[in-house]
Amino acid sequence: MGFAAQQAPAQSCSIDWDRHEVPAWGTATHAEVVIALEQNGPWGKDAVTESHLDPELGTRLDAQVRHLGGRLLLIRRSGRHAEQVDGARQCLVARTGPAGWLVTAELSDPAVLLSLTAAALAGAEPTAAMLSGSVASTPELLVCTNGRRDACCAVRGRPLALAAAASHPGRVWEVTHTGGHRFAPTAILLPWGRILARLDPLLADRVLVAASHGHLAAEALGPRHDRGAMHMTPREQAIEAFLRQEWGITDLTTAPSIDPAAVTVNVVHGPALPVSCGRAPEPTTWFVPTWATEDRSSPPTVTSEAP
Repeated sequence: MGFAAQQAPAQSCSIDWDRHEVPAWGTATHAEVVIALEQNGPWGKDAVTESHLDPELGTRLDAQVRHLGGRLLLIRRSGRHAEQVDGARQCLVARTGPAGWLVTAELSDPAVLLSLTAAALAGAEPTAAMLSGSVASTPELLVCTNGRRDACCAVRGRPLALAAAASHPGRVWEVTHTGGHRFAPTAILLPWGRILARLDPLLADRVLVAASHGHLAAEALGPRHDRGAMHMTPREQAIEAFLRQEWGITDLTTAPSIDPAAVTVNVVHGPALPVSCGRAPEPTTWFVPTWATEDRSSPPTVTSEAP
């Protein structure tokens, strides 16, 4: 076991899943849009209502973002978690998928996010005036560190976030619950909304370097690290990730396209494992895509995909 395993207690849920080599394909949280709001200080289990963000506003923002087909997350820089001070806070607004985009903005009042509309978020390009922000020129990595939600995210996520932030200043954030702590350390790569599992500092570095050129690091392909694309359904995520591994497709700005009948997705039933630290083991299932036909002589067509 590598860096991440050494940082975790022996009874953690993610260690159990590591030991059984459970594939991560098809486990990415679904979201067409990701809105990540800077909020320093402690985070509770339900961070949008259990932090120093006004809980009433957090409830309204969360409902609005869900209505828009998105996911609201809180973010903070790695290191000591200073209290939120008056003044502007960073906000990331991302449209996920191959044609995804990322807008960064400084907000003096997070309530302005309530003004976002489906029309503003649906375009192939961000609205120029969105939150008076700017289109990001570099990808961002959001590492889950919400220990109140699951201990694995704190124990394994925070050292990773610190190491990645040291190598790529300004491009790494700690983030609240993203789903899938059993695969910790886990992270979201914006703007595309690619969720990755079982990261270590070397892989995180390679992910960010490759992402600067619009690619997923080749080392992140495959069922150990690639959980899938957030804009897809779990089955679609598994197929797309399978095709990327089979044909070595790393370009995140395009999507592999193939006749769905050519790939079969099997649901495998595995051993009982805890999905969170402290929970009783329960039966596990995961996706295993395989070829349904013998004709694999050429790679699938790679096509651009609108959001």
